[in-house]
Amino acid sequence: MAKQPIKTSEDQGKGDDLALLSIGEEEFQKRFPLTFAALRKLDAEGADPRKIVLRVTAKAAGFRRGGISHPASPTDHPLSDFRDPAAIEAILSETELVAEITTAETETSDAE
Repeated sequence: MAKQPIKTSEDQGKGDDLALLSIGEEEFQKRFPLTFAALRKLDAEGADPRKIVLRVTAKAAGFRRGGISHPASPTDHPLSDFRDPAAIEAILSETELVAEITTAETETSDAE
C-alpha cells in the first residue's frame, strides 16, 4: 500500500504511515477495512496523497463522531488531522453520516 497521510505533525513530511508501520498492512486491513479499501482505491488511481481528505456530511447538523461535530454540509478533513485510524473508521461506518475518503480540489494545508 502506498504511503498515506495518517501521521503525527513531526512525521508529516517523512512519508511514513505510522499506523501501517506499527501494525502492518494485513492487520491494518483487518482492523480498518473501510479505511483500507478507500485508501487502496485511491492509491490504485494514482491519487496525490497531499489531496486526500475525509469528506463528511451529517444527516443532522451537529452529529458527533470521531471527536468532531459534523455540519449538514460537506466538510473536508485532511487525513493528517486524525491521529487514530479508528476515528476515521468510525466516521466511515456511521449511518448518520455520509462520509468518503476522496481527493480535494487543492492540496490540504497540513500536507506540505
